[in-house]
Amino acid sequence: MPSVAFLGSHPLGERCLEEVTGHDAFDVKLVVTYGPAEDTWWDGCLYDRAESLGHDVVTRSEERAVLDHDVDYLISVYYPNILGAELLDHPNVAPLNLHQAELPRYRGSNVFSHAILNARDDDHWRYGTTLHVMAPDVDAGDIVARRFVPIEERDTARTLYDRVTEASLELFREQLTTLRDGAVHRVATPQSAYNGERYFYTKESLDGEKEIPAERLAADDEATQLAVYDKIRALDFPPFEPAYTELAGRRLYLTATNYDDLFGSATVPNFDIESDTVAVSGD
Repeated sequence: MPSVAFLGSHPLGERCLEEVTGHDAFDVKLVVTYGPAEDTWWDGCLYDRAESLGHDVVTRSEERAVLDHDVDYLISVYYPNILGAELLDHPNVAPLNLHQAELPRYRGSNVFSHAILNARDDDHWRYGTTLHVMAPDVDAGDIVARRFVPIEERDTARTLYDRVTEASLELFREQLTTLRDGAVHRVATPQSAYNGERYFYTKESLDGEKEIPAERLAADDEATQLAVYDKIRALDFPPFEPAYTELAGRRLYLTATNYDDLFGSATVPNFDIESDTVAVSGD
């Protein structure tokens, strides 16, 4: 029975932990997450959920407790810490991360916003989620499987986040069979095998990007209007501060809701959910 150390947060982390716990093939040795008293913006608490499922739980400051357990997999789902070589080398089979973006296209942070900002210029109207082997470089390891959802013309960063959460859970559930069979390294594909644009964004990548000058809002050419529209959508992620403009010394916040009846006739491809997961047969 494969053993697991689970590191994570967010509602998706809770749901993925429930999937592993409910699967008879896995033994969860330890859960590492935010403490129950920490202030987080999302609903739910993985710490409390893990305890209710009967697991041993520690906080992020105690993550090295993983080294006290003989585990086959280290599974990360929205875990914020960058893991050092000792932790990455610890599992017998592989350290895995469920990254909420398409790899190798989008590494790093703030990817929901940047995918919307880039979609029109790149003509890339899909958003991915990726299960990959963790490597010393952030989000650079071999890809086990991906799944995609469309980026819609009216999407905000938050609606895209909500939609890909469901696709991520489906992908994770499907790939538990790959983990059970020990087939991770047989199906994993180096990122160098993929074509297309590649971006890396830091946590600070949106700093200074939220102010939209009033004259830019008033521009009447279509290119500027669409760029403003896309920026407002890309920065609309409650409960965080959205885009804004300054008028008469006052800050006015801008959200996509203000644009519901604009650009409705814009032509955007309509993609169905796609998957390029690899079917694996037993030895």
